[in-house]
Amino acid sequence: MSRDRRMAAPSGPRALPARRWLLAALAVLVLTGGVAARAALPDAVGGPLGDALYATLVVLVVALVRPRTTAWVAAVAGWMVSAAVEAFQLTGVPADVVARFSPARYVLGTTFVAGDLAWYAAGAALGGLLVGLARADLGDLQVRHTRSPHARWHRRAVPAVVGGVLAVALATGGAAAWVVHDEAGTLRTSLSAARTALAGSEGRVADDATRTALAASLADAAALLDETPLLERRPGDAVRARRQVADDAAAVAASRLAKALADADAARTALAPLTARGDQVVAATEGLGAPDDARAALQGALATAGAAVTESTSLATATPGQAARVEAATAALTASATTVREATVALMTAQDAVTCPYPDQVWFPEAGHLADADLAAIPWAPTYRVRADVLPSLVELDAAFRARFGQNLRLNSAYRSFEQQTTVFNPDDPNPLAAPPGCSNHGLGTAIDIDGISTPGNAQLAWLDANAGRFGWENPDWARPTGRLPEPWHWQHVSTPTTY
Repeated sequence: MSRDRRMAAPSGPRALPARRWLLAALAVLVLTGGVAARAALPDAVGGPLGDALYATLVVLVVALVRPRTTAWVAAVAGWMVSAAVEAFQLTGVPADVVARFSPARYVLGTTFVAGDLAWYAAGAALGGLLVGLARADLGDLQVRHTRSPHARWHRRAVPAVVGGVLAVALATGGAAAWVVHDEAGTLRTSLSAARTALAGSEGRVADDATRTALAASLADAAALLDETPLLERRPGDAVRARRQVADDAAAVAASRLAKALADADAARTALAPLTARGDQVVAATEGLGAPDDARAALQGALATAGAAVTESTSLATATPGQAARVEAATAALTASATTVREATVALMTAQDAVTCPYPDQVWFPEAGHLADADLAAIPWAPTYRVRADVLPSLVELDAAFRARFGQNLRLNSAYRSFEQQTTVFNPDDPNPLAAPPGCSNHGLGTAIDIDGISTPGNAQLAWLDANAGRFGWENPDWARPTGRLPEPWHWQHVSTPTTY
């Protein structure tokens, strides 16, 4: 056979390996493109494109398995196979298989979507076109080994172009995979700090909804990392998840700071009257014989409380990162409140032991030192005063008494200043009628002495015994006929403190 005849002879079986190589390369290219489309493109684009390339891949596989099948027959067969797989999803079997073996989703899918059939048709048409191009003849003509420039160009250019496109596709897919992997690593690292913030904020935020949101975003991020197959992730998914976690963690931190600042403000507010009381007791006990150690303990507690107030006040403009420091300052304020309260009571108790000889007498630093603004004149006996808040009940008691007896309560004593109490107290009397200054509830503005009711069987006294309690007034136990010092004329408001 001449050289010309050999060159013009049909390629025959010897051409098949080259065609199969080309079809295999195209199949790899299409497979890579489909995976990259689903990984890198939005669902609205990557989903349909992936479906189309799925059908294209099936067409190329058909052409590889049956190399003599025409391009159009391969295209129709590819569409039918793709449509059959889609219809098979109606049975629910693919979903069950995928639930047990997740990679099967890339072959079987899970959910039937009628619109996918159109994308399969487009992909099958593309597959038929590629098969035809691989054979250099859309009409199913055979590529022949000729010496024509066109044939030589085809034999060299097509593999080169396909190889180049394949290289670009592989590089793109590899880059996308690297980006997805790198983003996942960054996300995984950030989750640890966010989980710590969530755990440490329990019961410490102003709005629990912020913790709920952070818990949800952490769960979503964990699902992305641990449950979503790598090929289903797209570049940017982990970045968006990390940003969401960061935003929710920032909201938790801000809410934690808001609560910490509010708690600190409340703690300072609660501490203020306690320190004021402590200062008052320290000043009132000076020179009255109270033990020095009790006074020193209260003074130390007040100094510590002052430092705690200064620290918490300096954090009024704290940032979310300083929430723990604000919480520590609040804890110091709360501890100081307890310490100051206990030290104040201890000093008052110590002073009471020194000043007041009887258990039913209680020493108070304000006794006999009430401000004029805290006192009110008794309307029918304006030379006498009681504490303003107990006057209304005394007026009501007097009105009922007057309705019964036609006269007002006759008073001969009410509030006594410290100096007045000093005047009436006789320290040399072994059983004095008046208590020492600081120990009498007359000095608290809650006691009155009623004249003309001390005789046995007195009707007015009997009425008071039966009715005064309805108005909040009583003859205390120590002043009852069987008490330590019977004083039927002594009546006091039930709010009169008898202990610390």
